[in-house]
Amino acid sequence: MTAYEMKPNPFNEKMTAIKLVDMRTGIPLGTVNNIDFYPASIPIMAFFDFFNIRPDADYVLTVTAFFPDGTNYPVHATRVNIPEDKFIQLNNGYGKVSGNFTFNFTIEKPSDCFFFFLLIDQNENNSDSFYSYHTFGKGV
Repeated sequence: MTAYEMKPNPFNEKMTAIKLVDMRTGIPLGTVNNIDFYPASIPIMAFFDFFNIRPDADYVLTVTAFFPDGTNYPVHATRVNIPEDKFIQLNNGYGKVSGNFTFNFTIEKPSDCFFFFLLIDQNENNSDSFYSYHTFGKGV
């Protein structure tokens, strides 16, 4: 065991392999990103895998942007319900599946930020969360 608290039930209902791509350029979002002008709206595609989620079950996936000054706002929310025939490696009612979605991220000025991904199950329990950290600068 570890002295640090781990996620409960670490092998079911998880998100993994999350990759964000700037749809304007087709380039993956990096830790440091150059934006020519502000405010800016950036179309982003999120690619991800679900690790051992239930087929034909209702989940909600949200993405919220957080900034160092305390500002935060939702950038995406969607219902997730994937039919069983899309899954691989079904075992005891859980399986793996890949997905993607797009969202527009509006940023007012150069800043650090993180995207907070939250997967909520049909009982409104937090099944998993993920943080993706980025800097959006000008001339970087």
